[in-house]
Amino acid sequence: MSRASRVPGLLTVLFSDLRQQKLALVLFVCILASAFAVIYVAHTNRLLTIERDELLSQRDQIDIEWRHLQIEQTTLTEHSRVERIASQRLGMVRPEGKQEVLVPWQ
Repeated sequence: MSRASRVPGLLTVLFSDLRQQKLALVLFVCILASAFAVIYVAHTNRLLTIERDELLSQRDQIDIEWRHLQIEQTTLTEHSRVERIASQRLGMVRPEGKQEVLVPWQ
């Protein structure tokens, strides 16, 4: 027999060692899986944090716009403004006591 036939090949030695170390191989695969899971969860967490910050910023902008609209509505519905527009643009005047007519309620 030649010397090369008696020495096992590298792959044969590796696979025989892996068969003997099944628990170590399973643990190694579990470690890799958990490492990739941590990377995925961290990335997803960063994306969600960015989205939350954008939504909070958008909420603040909408809140500011809402306050401005409320101020504008208050300004446009003031009695003095309505009376001024009614008298200037429409020529309306407040009726005197003799001109008032009461409509009976049923």
